Amino acid sequence: QVSAYIPAYNCAATLQQAIQSVQRQSSAVDDILVVDDGSLDDSANIARAMGIKVVSHEINLGRGATRARAMSEARHDLVLCCDSNKILSDDFVAKALPHMEDSRCAAVCGRISLDSSLNLCQRWSARHIYRVGTSHGVEHRAPLVSAGAIVRKSLVLACGNYNKQLRHSEDRDLGDRLLSAGHEIISDPQCRITMIGKLALSDALERYWRWNAGVQEEMDIYMYLKVVAYAAKVMALQDLQAGDPLSVLLSLLAPHYQFWQSWRHRRKFD
Repeated sequence: QVSAYIPAYNCAATLQQAIQSVQRQSSAVDDILVVDDGSLDDSANIARAMGIKVVSHEINLGRGATRARAMSEARHDLVLCCDSNKILSDDFVAKALPHMEDSRCAAVCGRISLDSSLNLCQRWSARHIYRVGTSHGVEHRAPLVSAGAIVRKSLVLACGNYNKQLRHSEDRDLGDRLLSAGHEIISDPQCRITMIGKLALSDALERYWRWNAGVQEEMDIYMYLKVVAYAAKVMALQDLQAGDPLSVLLSLLAPHYQFWQSWRHRRKFD
């Protein structure tokens, strides 16, 4: 038996599609939960209108607290996550479950697939955040990516659950703890995830920063120069090789945004 959850924050435009992708699973999901993280839009009402159970935070607490809440609310040991701006392939659960037969397996993560209809910011994110197309086989001891994944609740809780204090990097933090405890995290390209909805430039840059900031959000001048060089020599070249020259502008801008955000957050909490 499998429980499922969808973390929701101001996602009224895409939430219905995400829920439907969970409902369409060829290997049935037993129950679905939406964790509404203090949305100011109609997200919670959309889920309720579809007959979905909703638990809500009165204010926005962030990704770590939302995923931790889902783990505590889930009825079954196997818990599927589909982020609200993603949809899962109909056979996602069916493809993931065989891996979970190994009791050491703490999670099976899907891979983002690149849709030709994506806009510029989505294409850039797929290439440089989700690294679409860089790996083709099943990976063992992979990073935890909860955007589309099945996790084993008992092992997650035994390792301390998602850190409620983290607004980003909650996956990396928990994944490192699971791997250190000797558990397995598998990334399987047959478990496909597709991005949906529009993505603005600010959203793409913020997502890139969150993905790379790490728990400590460290970024000194040496690291800054290093990521600037990487963006120019590697990321921009990949954009050109992909026949996507406009993406070069985003690649060259991203490290400066990353440095600024890390500096701003450090000042905020100092």
